[in-house]
Amino acid sequence: MDENNKKQQNAFSLKGFNITSSLLAIINNSNEDDINYVLANYLLERIDILDKISIYDVIDYCYVSRSTIHRFVKSIGFESFTHMKDNIRHMRVHTRAFIDFVNQSSFHDYIMNSMVDMLTDINDTIDQQNIELLVDLIKSSRNVVILNYDTSSSSAKEFQLEMTSLGRLIKLVTNISGNTGILPALTEDDLLITCSASGNYAIATKDDVKDVKARKFLITLNHAKQFEEYYDTIIFLSDKFQSCDYISNGMQNVYTRYGINYFFDLLFNRYVQKYIIDR
Repeated sequence: MDENNKKQQNAFSLKGFNITSSLLAIINNSNEDDINYVLANYLLERIDILDKISIYDVIDYCYVSRSTIHRFVKSIGFESFTHMKDNIRHMRVHTRAFIDFVNQSSFHDYIMNSMVDMLTDINDTIDQQNIELLVDLIKSSRNVVILNYDTSSSSAKEFQLEMTSLGRLIKLVTNISGNTGILPALTEDDLLITCSASGNYAIATKDDVKDVKARKFLITLNHAKQFEEYYDTIIFLSDKFQSCDYISNGMQNVYTRYGINYFFDLLFNRYVQKYIIDR
């Protein structure tokens, strides 16, 4: 890995994964007079030039001290103001991927055809893997925890709601949640499921999960061999994607948009069929 890639990898962590999503979470969940809201709002309004803003610009505009800014930056997962700006430089390339995904002259035809192909592919790939073991562990484990990047966690939250309605509590840890202390407290009787379609979040959090004592599953498209060092079982959504051992530019396609959603529907279906249908 060259020096640029090494620097890029150092810009990410479990909490400090995407500066934009972390700042949006603050303004979506805080009062406008909260100093964290003020700082997040200031940075978001200047997100396109954030790498050119100095800490003194923030101090002057928001009427806060340097120590207040440092506390804020650390609270969203970054070691320093400079570290935070490194993240935005690297995350900017993901904007291009968002645009490229929808920049199709016949987008609806593209989506329809791609979705049919994806669903068929996931069905065939999942059938060749031991998803039944995951179903059984969800049933039998003392605690079940899902680790997911927050912006991509809607399907995990829906699965959490569905399972809770059946009396099976599942906990969710994301880059913006305050419950990351759950992970080191897990034991051999627990289950950890990491969802990372592209593999980027799994790479960013590998140091956080490597010493977790729970049974560990990874759901991904990325066939990187390094994941075998950190997870007991890897469930691939497809065999069509290459491996990548470092955090790459944002991949946007029907698999990264909808693949995990469909996987959780399949998982819930298998759980209901095995443990609920004959109640």
